[in-house]
Amino acid sequence: MSQPRAVGPAVVVTGASVLTPLGDQLETLAQALREGRDAIEPASELAGTGEARLREFDPGRYATVRGMRVYHRTTQLGICAAKLALDDAGLKLDQLEPERFGVVTASTYAHLDTLLTYDEGLVTVGLQRTNPTLMPLALHSAPGAAIALAFGAKAFSITLSDGGASSLAALGLGARLLLDDRAHICVVVGAMGLCRELATSAQAAGMTATAEVFRVLDERSSGMAFGEAAAALVLERADRARERGAEPKALIAGYASTFATDPSRMDHALERACATALRAAGAEPAQLALVSTGANGLTQHDDAHARALLAVLGPAASHAPILAVKANLGETFDVAGLLQSIVALTSLRSGIAPAIARLQRPRVPGLCYPVEATPLGAGHALVTATSFTGACSALVLAKSDER
Repeated sequence: MSQPRAVGPAVVVTGASVLTPLGDQLETLAQALREGRDAIEPASELAGTGEARLREFDPGRYATVRGMRVYHRTTQLGICAAKLALDDAGLKLDQLEPERFGVVTASTYAHLDTLLTYDEGLVTVGLQRTNPTLMPLALHSAPGAAIALAFGAKAFSITLSDGGASSLAALGLGARLLLDDRAHICVVVGAMGLCRELATSAQAAGMTATAEVFRVLDERSSGMAFGEAAAALVLERADRARERGAEPKALIAGYASTFATDPSRMDHALERACATALRAAGAEPAQLALVSTGANGLTQHDDAHARALLAVLGPAASHAPILAVKANLGETFDVAGLLQSIVALTSLRSGIAPAIARLQRPRVPGLCYPVEATPLGAGHALVTATSFTGACSALVLAKSDER
């Protein structure tokens, strides 16, 4: 288990971006969530399995980068998300000092289809006739390397591959690297293009639900729906952000991670991560204004998140509204923690929490499940994430004026 460490208020979020089926601006996405809209549609190739597809994505609309055309869709999404976040932070590329600018990327399944294409070539036409350029593009670290090259980041380019827990872990690592003075600017990026082979294997394993019945945290939940999206956050030390006149969007107040060696003990591992992150932030459960959970529709997964929150929140469990972004956008794996964090910080700033889409009968009682857009009190946000391999992450965010 990671040691409790206060990573805020010394580290702040100064830029944020989203590319989702419900919008490519923070306020557009926030409004869609407040209205209860979701992007889940049936995938015709997979017998109606739910998916949230990002349609009409044109990378040239968001970023002009040499060689963009040859990059895989996931890499294009990541580059565009990074560019939008830097713009939102008021950072121009010619103003960035390469040796003090780093990138941390969440990437687990990003290039699985490219790897499969390369492997298929080896099997069907042989080594001499297989396109050799596919191999480096099929690595987990390929998106992060392309993003760092696109924007000239030389302080570090680090890729974390831990499924649904990756991007929260990337935020925690990015904050730590800034506190260790490894860089002045850190962009944390996650991107996920839909992969038909991954969805097919999940469907065969009984892990997916049709678009019609897809639910999260509901008694009728029966599986997840895949989503396509990208998101990025720009992190800076608070003192340096103030020096350049940047307005922080949120504080990274605390982070922790744990690991469940037994899937049946996932709730206990996540509870420890949440409790440790709260201690690192110097916050009590009663000080939480909301919780942004990584529940995705798989009943064992949802129940672990709900039980962990009941245990760590205690008497505050019935007061802090629960957010479940995956009910609207599907399971986006490496993007999920970033999306959850962005929705949490926009909710804190607006003072409104969106309802959980399609939720009618909660599986685990005792938590505060908003059935409509709900006013929020002052306080922090707790963000939770887990992976199928047992990784658990928890992040605490605070409004920029709550020091």
